[in-house]
Amino acid sequence: MEPSLQEILQSYNENSALKQAYTIPASWYVDERIAALERQYVFGGTWQVVAGVEQLKRAGQFVTRELAGEPIVVVRASDGELQAFYNVCRHHAAAVVSAPEPIPDSRMRAPGNTSASTRIGPMSFG
Repeated sequence: MEPSLQEILQSYNENSALKQAYTIPASWYVDERIAALERQYVFGGTWQVVAGVEQLKRAGQFVTRELAGEPIVVVRASDGELQAFYNVCRHHAAAVVSAPEPIPDSRMRAPGNTSASTRIGPMSFG
């Protein structure tokens, strides 16, 4: 019988004295329920590094990443602000940006959209 999530979490005592301390159990590395908790509470609730400053210096520069299982695009907007979005078109459920970095003279748009646009959601990328 598979141990419950509670049993797995209780198998490690973070308050052990140094002489009795040991690393987290192997199950923490391979159990999907632990991974889901990490995505929610570690990656979902804190800032994460997705690019170096040099990658997003100028307006229109962007990077695509997967963060905690979610596709994202981070772009330097025309006003100089960094903006991050889910990299998914609401209309077609396709990636808005499929290239890992900008292609010269290109605009962001989801496959199947006939008009090129530099808009994703409510913000403009100029």
